[in-house]
Formats: sequence, C-alpha cells, structure tokens
Amino acid sequence: MDPNLVRDALLDYAIRTLWAAVVVVIAIVIARAVRGTTMRQLTRHRAHANATTLLGNLAQLGVIVLGVLIVLAIYTQGAFGWILTSLSVVGIVIGLSLQDILRNFFAGVWVLVERPFRIGDTIDVSGYTGLVEEISFRTTQLRTADGRQVIVPNGDFMTKPVVNLTRFPLRRGVVFLTLDAAGELSTDAVKAAIESVSAIARDPAPSVELRRVINGKARYQVTFWAPDYDAGVAAAVAALRKQFPEAEVRPA
Repeated sequence: MDPNLVRDALLDYAIRTLWAAVVVVIAIVIARAVRGTTMRQLTRHRAHANATTLLGNLAQLGVIVLGVLIVLAIYTQGAFGWILTSLSVVGIVIGLSLQDILRNFFAGVWVLVERPFRIGDTIDVSGYTGLVEEISFRTTQLRTADGRQVIVPNGDFMTKPVVNLTRFPLRRGVVFLTLDAAGELSTDAVKAAIESVSAIARDPAPSVELRRVINGKARYQVTFWAPDYDAGVAAAVAALRKQFPEAEVRPA
C-alpha cells in the first residue's frame, strides 16, 4: 500500500476526528444552555413541574441529536444522505403507527404547560362533568359527582370544547318564582329572602325581574351569584319556599 495514501487517510481521519470533537463539545454546551433556558421560561410561566422537566430534557436531547447527526455527516460524507433518508423513513413509520399516542402525549404537555384547568377544578368535557384528580402526559382523570372515574384522553382537550366550571370564584344561579297575580308582591321582599342566604354572594347583588303574567299567574326570575352553584341554588329555593309557601319555586 502506498505510504502516501495511508498518510493522507490518517490525516483526513485525524482532521475529521478533531472537527467531530469540536462539534461534540459545542453540542453539549448548547444543549445544557437550551435545557436551562427552557426550564427557566416554563417555571416563570408556572408550568407544571413534570412538563418543565420533560420539555427541558427534550430540548436538550434535540440539540444532542443534531450534534450526533453532524458528527455522522463528518465521518460518512457521501453516505450521510442515504443514512438520513433511512432514518426519516423509520421515523415516519413509527409516527404513523403511534400517532394517537403521540397526539395524546403532546396534548398532555400542552395541558400541563398552558394549564387551562388544574387539579381540583371541576370541568365539563366530552359530555362528562367531574373533578380533576390527576393530569398525566396521556390522560386526565375525573371524578364525577356520583363517584365514577372518567379517564379522558388528552387529545380531546385539543379538539373539543372544555368548560371549566370553577375557573372563576362565582357562578350565576337563576330561580323562577311563580305566584298568584291577584296579590301584590314586593320585589324587595324577594330580595330580602335571597340576601339572607349565606351561600349567596352579596356582590353582585341579587336581582328580581317580572318575566310574564299569564292565566292569573305572575312569574318572576330571581338571579344571584354564588361560590358553589349547587349549594347556592338549593339554598335559594329553600329560602323562597319558606318565605312564600304558596308559590311555585323551581331552578332554571
């Protein structure tokens, strides 16, 4: 074998190795910086701790993978295109076979980062209403009022409306009061009966509105706000029935 060819091959290999070492060092430094920056930004936005750690690690892994591909390109040169094409085909096959799992996974990351609801909130999604007990990367677990556990794929939160029933401190309640129109009724008396209920908020103040008079019956709409919707409605109905035993009282 020609010594010159051997020398040139060794020199070329040494140069590639040097460049590969430089790339590895730079990739490690950048990967750590990207991970730290990602985690600080997510922590600043109060993202879930699990999502913060996961996304920080994924960002770091992405930089490392890019560094590995560059090193691979340095050593393989002409064959790198074929290797990259093979990896792309494998990635597409895996992505298609796991698309539902990946969709739920990334939706779970979105839920943990954006926090449209939190553990302890009561939400309505896909026809189910329940208390959020656990949020994982693939599913969210709800506990319904009748003691059932509902496991919702996180992908549903990206494609279906989600109602957070406890996002705001107060919810509006409406109760209808129907009385004989022959008698006179002071709306102040109705307000006084409602305002005496501790489960109903004082601000905004309750309101009473005459909606219609038909067949000798007057129908009033009583509107109020309460921290606990069910407790507020039940208490309002009980107070009105006590104050007006002859009336028909029912929630909206």
